Amino acid sequence: MIEQAMILIPLLIGAYMTISLLKFPDFSIESAYLFGAVSAVLAGSLPLPLILLTALLGGMVVGGTVSVLNQCFKFPFLLAAIITNGLFHGLTQMLLGTSVKSFHPTLMISEIGLFVIIACSLIAILGFCLRSQLGYSLAIYGQNPKFFHHHPPSGRYVATTGVIVGHGCAGIGGFLFALSNGFVDLTMNFGIVLLCLTALIFGKALFPKSRPNIFVPLVGLLAYFCIQQLLLHLGLNLKYFYAFQALFVLGTLYFMHRKKNVTLDHMGV
Repeated sequence: MIEQAMILIPLLIGAYMTISLLKFPDFSIESAYLFGAVSAVLAGSLPLPLILLTALLGGMVVGGTVSVLNQCFKFPFLLAAIITNGLFHGLTQMLLGTSVKSFHPTLMISEIGLFVIIACSLIAILGFCLRSQLGYSLAIYGQNPKFFHHHPPSGRYVATTGVIVGHGCAGIGGFLFALSNGFVDLTMNFGIVLLCLTALIFGKALFPKSRPNIFVPLVGLLAYFCIQQLLLHLGLNLKYFYAFQALFVLGTLYFMHRKKNVTLDHMGV
C-alpha cells in the first residue's frame, strides 16, 4: 500500500491544483497521466533523471494543450479537456504502436526509495509553492476568476501555470506507475479522475478551509486507502470499487447541491 500511495501522490497533488483550487472539470489529467508514462517509456534508454524530466514534460504538454484551447481559443474547459483527450489518445497509440509496452529502465537505487524521494520532493516543493502568492492566486481564481481583471497577475497566467504544473505532476505519477508495473498500458488511465475526485472529497471534508493546503490531497489519499481496505475486509469485490466511488461522488454532490439550495432558501433568495 505504501508503494501505491507514493505512486498516487504526484497525481493527486496535480489534481488538487486543477480540480480543487482552480475548480476546473479536469478530465484531461487522465491524458497527462498516460502521456507522461508513454514519454518516459520512449526515453527509456536515457539516464533516470532525464526519463523523469521527460515524463514531467509529457504531462506539461497535455496541460499546455488544454490551456491553449481554454485560455486562447476560449473553449469551455470541459470541451477543451475532451478534445485534448481525443488528440492524445491517438498520439499515444501512434507513438507506442501497440497497446502494451514493457518498461525496465536502469535504477541506481531501490524502486521504493526512488518513489519516496520523488514524492517527498514534490510535497516539499509544491507545499512551499501553495503557501506562496501563486498558491493563493490559484485558490482566488477558483473562487472568482474576474478578480484578476483588476488585479495582477493576469488570470490567464494563473490558470495556465496551475494547469501545466498540475498536469506535469500527473505525468510523473504515470511514470511511477509504469515503472512499478514494468509496462505502460493504454488503459492504465481508466478511472483516474474518479479516484482523484474521491480522494479530494475526503481531503476537503477533513480540511474544509478554502486556502491552499498540501495536506488536502495527502490526507485524502490516506482516507481513500482506509475506506478501500475497510470495504475489502467487509467482503466487497474490488471489481465493484469503481461503482462505489461513482456512487460516493454522486451522493456527495447531491448533498452539497441540496445544502446550497437550503442555504439560499433561508436567505430568501
